[in-house]
Amino acid sequence: MALPAFSVVAATHGKVGVQDLGHRSLRWRVGVHWYLGALFGVPVAVVLCTSALYYDPAPLNALVEKWQLLFTEVLPQLLLLIVFFNLAEEVGWMGFLQARLQDRHGPLKASLIVTVPFALFHLPGWMVEFRLGLAQLPLALLLTGVFGISQMFARVVMMWLYNNTGYSVLLVGLFHSSFNVTTSAFGPFIFGVAAGSEVVIGTGVVAVAAVLIVVLTRGRLSYRPERASQPAAVTP
Repeated sequence: MALPAFSVVAATHGKVGVQDLGHRSLRWRVGVHWYLGALFGVPVAVVLCTSALYYDPAPLNALVEKWQLLFTEVLPQLLLLIVFFNLAEEVGWMGFLQARLQDRHGPLKASLIVTVPFALFHLPGWMVEFRLGLAQLPLALLLTGVFGISQMFARVVMMWLYNNTGYSVLLVGLFHSSFNVTTSAFGPFIFGVAAGSEVVIGTGVVAVAAVLIVVLTRGRLSYRPERASQPAAVTP
C-alpha cells in the first residue's frame, strides 16, 4: 500500500507531497504516553479483561512465568509486522486515503468509508486461508463483512490516534501491529484454556474504546480542520 500511495501523491502533489507523506509516515516525535498506549494498550486490556471475565488469574500467571517468550516469540513478530507489513499498509490506508477523506468528510465518516475497501482488500486472503472457491464466495463475503465490522472500530481508534500525534502514521502502524500480535503470537501463549478468546476480547476492547472516543470527542476524534492533513498541506 505504501508504494501506490507515494506514486499517486507524486503524480498529484509532486516532490512537496512526497516529502509530506514521508514525514507523516515516520513522525516519531510524539509523547511517550502515545507510544505506551499504541503498543501496550490492547494487550494489557485483553489480559486484564480475560482474567476478569473468566475469574481466572491464569493469563496474569502465564505472563509472569513465561516472560521470556515476550522477547523470543512476541517481540520478533511485532518488529516484523511493523517494518514489513502494518506500517507500509497504513501509509496507504491512513496516511493517504483516510487522511484525505477526513479533510473532505470529517473524521468519523472517513473512518466508516475506509472500512469498506479495507475489508474488501482482505477478501482474497480469506478465500485462500479457508480454501474457499468461487462457489463459497457468499461465505467469503460474510467473513469479510464480519471482519469489516470489527475493523470499523479499529479505524475510528486509529483516526483518533493519528489526529492526536500530529498525524503520525508510524504510531498508527504500531497500534495496528500490536493488535495483530495480541491476537496471534501474544494471545495463545498467555491464555491457555481460554485460547481463542483473545480475538473476541481484543475486538471488544477496541470497540469499547472506539465508542468512548466518539462520545467523549462528540464524533470529532480530536480533529482540527484548521490543521489540514492532506498531503502537501501539512508542514513537517
